[in-house]
Amino acid sequence: MNSRRTTLLIAILLALGTGWLTLNYLSSLQRAAAPQAVPRKVVIAVETIPARATITTAMVRETTRPSTQVEPNAVSDGRSAIGALALIGIPAGTTITGSMIGRPSDVGLTVKLQPGMRAVSIPVDQVKDISGLMQPGDRVDVIAIVPRIGNREPEARTILRGILVLAIGNALETASATPAPGSQSSTTVTLAVTPKQADLLAVADANTALRLALRSPREPLHSEPTEALDLTMPGTAEASSQRTVAAGSPRGANTPGQHTALGLVTVVDGDHVVQAGRSDRGAYAR
Repeated sequence: MNSRRTTLLIAILLALGTGWLTLNYLSSLQRAAAPQAVPRKVVIAVETIPARATITTAMVRETTRPSTQVEPNAVSDGRSAIGALALIGIPAGTTITGSMIGRPSDVGLTVKLQPGMRAVSIPVDQVKDISGLMQPGDRVDVIAIVPRIGNREPEARTILRGILVLAIGNALETASATPAPGSQSSTTVTLAVTPKQADLLAVADANTALRLALRSPREPLHSEPTEALDLTMPGTAEASSQRTVAAGSPRGANTPGQHTALGLVTVVDGDHVVQAGRSDRGAYAR
């Protein structure tokens, strides 16, 4: 009787031992088959980054996280994020991915404009845009050419100086190589101007022929952007006469050959602000 119990006990112990060994062997196989979570370097936001904000060094830092917890398009180099624009709001602690950031050319023209400036496009051809050699980022002078009217000779005047070129056609970035002359067929040039300069440019575009003169990048800007045009025109001949006299015209009736001034505008002549009275024949008298 005792021998039978002993044999049964031994069999139970052997079965338990075999089961434990089998379970341990299977567990080791599963651990060996499981992928190793290799640490991966990522860039995270250390503070909340508003949408369309330029990312600075203080906003991000590099760290490591298990590769199984990292998004496929996560940014791994902090230099790729610094200087980029946040396309969406990025909460603090979030891993920055390529879809969250972009360059100014990816976002649009508005991020290139400084506060208080306006983007104005003017039509151009191969002559006006300097045979297609002009690039975004260049600075130009805008020349207005008043056509021949009656006996008055054509007149050319630099109305804006040192204006930044924002775009050529729909290109916001400088081309990787200088294009061959005549290879481009841009129809517009977009310039960065102040609100009053935008008014002047619109009037000049509607009433004169415009030309763009490319400036050397080594040539300093002699003056800050100037509010270039006073569009307040007199509503009566009396008001016009008073404004013309106030500008230094002699009092009294017009002498033979003089034109009756219809208005007074303020324009930028090179680097200088000058006042010009528009005559009844369309000429400007200074």
